[in-house]
Amino acid sequence: MKKLFLAIFIILFPYSIVLLITSLFHTTLMKYLFHNNIYIGVFYIGTLWIIALISAIFICIKNIINNNNALETAKINMIIKILQIPAYIFIFIIGLACLFTIFTFGISFLLITLDCASIFLTGIIGVSAVKCNYTEKILSSKELFLYSILQFVFCADIVSAVILYQKSKSANILK
Repeated sequence: MKKLFLAIFIILFPYSIVLLITSLFHTTLMKYLFHNNIYIGVFYIGTLWIIALISAIFICIKNIINNNNALETAKINMIIKILQIPAYIFIFIIGLACLFTIFTFGISFLLITLDCASIFLTGIIGVSAVKCNYTEKILSSKELFLYSILQFVFCADIVSAVILYQKSKSANILK
C-alpha cells in the first residue's frame, strides 16, 4: 500500500479532468473550487500533471535501480490502470458528446490530449514493471518490446497490465 501511495498523483490526474468538466455543469463547484475561472482549473490540472510526472519518473527509476519484485511492480501497475477506468469512461462519453456540435468539437481534442498525457504517466510505470519482469526472466526480449509499447496504447494498456500481472504471478508460484 505504501508503494501505491507514491502513485496517488498519477491515479488522481484523470479524476482532476473529470472534476473540471463536472464543475462546468455545476456552478457551485466552479465558484468554490475555481472562483468561476476556467484558467485556474487548467492551471491546477497542469500543476497536478507535473507533480504526477515527477512521481512517475521517481517510481520508474526506483523500480529499475532497486530491481524491485516483478510481481509487486506488475500489481501496482495493474491497480493504477484499473483505478483510472471510471475517469476514462466519463471523459470518453463527454468527448464523444462534444463531437456532435461544431462549437464543442475542440473540447474533444483537448480531452484526447489530456488522456494522452494521463496514459503517458501510467505508461512510464508500466515500462518499469515490464523491465522488472524481463530482468527476472519472466518475459522474453520480444515480450519486453511488445508489453512496453502496449503500456502507451489506450485499452491495450489495461489488458497488457493484467496479462503481465498474471504472468508474473504464475512465475512466482512456480518458484
